[in-house]
Amino acid sequence: MIVKNEEELLSRCLDSVMRLADEIIIVDTGSTDRTKEIAGEYAAKLFDYTWCNDFAAARNESIRHASGKWILVLDADEYLAENEYDKWNEFLNNAQSMDYLAYTMSVINFTGDKKTQEEISTMPVTRLFPNFKGIYFERPIHEQLTRGQHGELYHKQIALNIYHTGYQTQRVTEKNKHERNMSIFNEMKKHDSMSDYDWYTIGNEYRNAGEVEEAIRCYEQAFKEKYSKLAWYPFCLVGLISLYSQESRWQRVEELTNNQLSEFSDYADYHTIKGIQYETMGWVDQAIACFIDAINVAEQRASNDQEIWLVEPAYSFEKPVLQLVELYFQLNDNQQAIYWLSKLLHKNNKNPQVLLKLVEWLCQNESPDSVIILLNKIYDVTDKSNCNLLFIVSLVLGQAELVKYYVKYIDSLDHLSLLDQIRFAVILDYKEEGLALSSSDQQLDVDDQLQLWVQTAVGAIRWNDYSGIIQIKDEFKTDEISKLTELIVSMITKEHLPDEQDLKSHSSSLFLVAKQLFLIKDFEKFDEFINFMRSSELVNQLANYFYKLNLTEMAMNYYSILLSEQQLDFTSLINLGRYHVNHHYYDEAVEFFSEAVKLEPTTKSLYYSLIRHAKNEQKAEYINKFIADFPDFVGITFVDDFLHQEKELILY
Repeated sequence: MIVKNEEELLSRCLDSVMRLADEIIIVDTGSTDRTKEIAGEYAAKLFDYTWCNDFAAARNESIRHASGKWILVLDADEYLAENEYDKWNEFLNNAQSMDYLAYTMSVINFTGDKKTQEEISTMPVTRLFPNFKGIYFERPIHEQLTRGQHGELYHKQIALNIYHTGYQTQRVTEKNKHERNMSIFNEMKKHDSMSDYDWYTIGNEYRNAGEVEEAIRCYEQAFKEKYSKLAWYPFCLVGLISLYSQESRWQRVEELTNNQLSEFSDYADYHTIKGIQYETMGWVDQAIACFIDAINVAEQRASNDQEIWLVEPAYSFEKPVLQLVELYFQLNDNQQAIYWLSKLLHKNNKNPQVLLKLVEWLCQNESPDSVIILLNKIYDVTDKSNCNLLFIVSLVLGQAELVKYYVKYIDSLDHLSLLDQIRFAVILDYKEEGLALSSSDQQLDVDDQLQLWVQTAVGAIRWNDYSGIIQIKDEFKTDEISKLTELIVSMITKEHLPDEQDLKSHSSSLFLVAKQLFLIKDFEKFDEFINFMRSSELVNQLANYFYKLNLTEMAMNYYSILLSEQQLDFTSLINLGRYHVNHHYYDEAVEFFSEAVKLEPTTKSLYYSLIRHAKNEQKAEYINKFIADFPDFVGITFVDDFLHQEKELILY
């Protein structure tokens, strides 16, 4: 290891290798915190080294002191998983040490701001190699192993993993890694010593920093077909496709996908990426076929004990399944949508967002007993962590029957946040307890303040007592909460009618209150609230929410009112268009999609349905408009083929 000021994470790393490593060698490049002290606690061999802006030089200094048969290189923000120790030992005990062979493994990266919102990506790195074979590092940054003049060093992929949290947002900010890395790259540029791999890695730096055009330029500089067998090549390729997609440069996306990524069609990544391209352009059936192919390919590779994904773990199951769920809901094929949601939850039942989505839908379409039976098939209720998760999700969704069932398995409610305590009181109609909880001495961000206010407002409406929200208004002192409180108080006191502009401006927050009143099944108060707070913005949000939950009759009642008043918003128009397509009412569907395009002229994905389902005299009009408004997309092969077929139908 080479380290500097790593007191925060060094112990975790060293704990993870203590039962595997015969010796731990740490080269310190100038720590001023407790890093050296912590290293001493693990009996590490510690060496000081003067940093010279060259990672390879520092790595080679650490290798110089190694006496073991094998060398594993780690950073302080990396660690090994305890449940994989047997795999490591099996490999190290059986692998033959060869002077021309080093071993590549996956680094699993956890990125994001919060533990509950982490994203996972993977990157191949060569970190394990035999000692005393003349293998060393070169390149000042993103250093690479080499044998120098002794011949080529070959890299073999093995099924071992390193876990990495070093690029979480907080850690990047703390260590200023981007600035440090860029200074090394800039020095290399001055000396014209950038390899193609270096251009790829500097592209990663720009991408992580959100500098898209610079990232594209660097990836293109690195990107050459002759490198297709190198471990970093598919990562560069998929990264480039992702950036071009972000910039809506879809012709280049298709070119790279069809000509280069198709070489890896035996991986799920190719099919998922292809499906996203179809979905973006509105080709729903083709997108669904691609996502199902991705899942099947991943399952086939798993059954053959092959590496499942090429670049992104999520591309092999989670991403295609989530896309399928959304598409099947669009098609009103709720059975298929719920099937795939259940599959996703069976795969990872600790994902709260998937659980929320599934339970929210089920609670509006099944009895509470049926929902509990299903959840208990997925979760072991003797596991306290499972019960806590199910209890919190039930609270968030306002489901009294589920809350009452799962609270029996909770040891104590003392651990609940103030927000969840208020939810609990409101759902179970505990007025005195709920009113007593209105005061907050916690430091909350704006979103949490609003959520706390929403739950208190629901209680105020339910109990006809606004003292709690007055207290919250006085504590938080935000313009949004102050105005919302005025609206709720005026509803309860009935002293005056609300201002129309206030209702429009605050419709999103008012929707949260209405939604919660609906979820807790206080329909009398719900109706009273809607009648008092009614605006077209609020009614559109409610209609779309009911439509999403398969409460079609309720949604259509709201849509009818909005249609008669010509106040359907963009999302409502799209939902109505899809509804009519799904029921083969194509003329009506075209009308709704046409109105949606008028509201949002840049929505290219609607043109597939418009052109496909329009009558011939309209079909030509939409084709011409699409070509005029989106000339860059006409060159995409499947789009061009579709337009050609539709033109032939007109002529026929």
